Amino acid sequence: MVHHENTPRVRGTEPDEFAIRDMRSFPDISGDPRLYRRLTDTVAVMTASGAGAEEIYQRALARVREDADFAVLVLKTHDALEEDAYIERWALVQLAIDLEHPAAGELLADIVRRPIPEERSADPAHGISTVTEEVLLRTTAMEGLSRLFRHGVDTSDVLLETIARADYTAMRRAAWFALLDGDQRDALERARALLDERGDGWIADLQRHTVSDAEQADIDRIDPPQKDLPGIPRPFDE
Repeated sequence: MVHHENTPRVRGTEPDEFAIRDMRSFPDISGDPRLYRRLTDTVAVMTASGAGAEEIYQRALARVREDADFAVLVLKTHDALEEDAYIERWALVQLAIDLEHPAAGELLADIVRRPIPEERSADPAHGISTVTEEVLLRTTAMEGLSRLFRHGVDTSDVLLETIARADYTAMRRAAWFALLDGDQRDALERARALLDERGDGWIADLQRHTVSDAEQADIDRIDPPQKDLPGIPRPFDE
């Protein structure tokens, strides 16, 4: 790389260097090169960006959406990844959700039911918390169970189990909203009773709003202090 005198540098006068220290790939557990290539190609399209990226992804999904073997492969590949491959694991869970294939239901439910591993991070408060990553994977999987529930696949058992047993509020909340989206009165009544038993009845009173529907700040109502504050210059237009 050519360095010019006016090139911004992080390391002062020394040329900056960039090196890839770790690169992950998805293990091939399919035994079928064509099926594995379909998996890696679909993930590549899923994580792409730019004009038309979403349309291209939807076309890729349409080609594999009816393939039960592919849906199962996606989640079995997830299980073959290293525990700390959180980005790759999340991508495969999200792909399984987007497929909306009933064959993925039991595997998504299995992810939700798994115990959360103990915290691996030495400083989770100021860095990556592995517990948070694991909870996020499970709440994401519950979105898949919610979609299947709306399409007539009864996933209420694992969602009710989560409300009854999960230690994390985020998981209980995600399970409630998944059941709410399924709109089955019996399941909702049981879920509300379980929440009340745990002292979590407030979760059932939560309401979801789109950003456009939420109250927005009114800049005309902002009343900044009139006195000068130490170290803060006056606004440029005064």
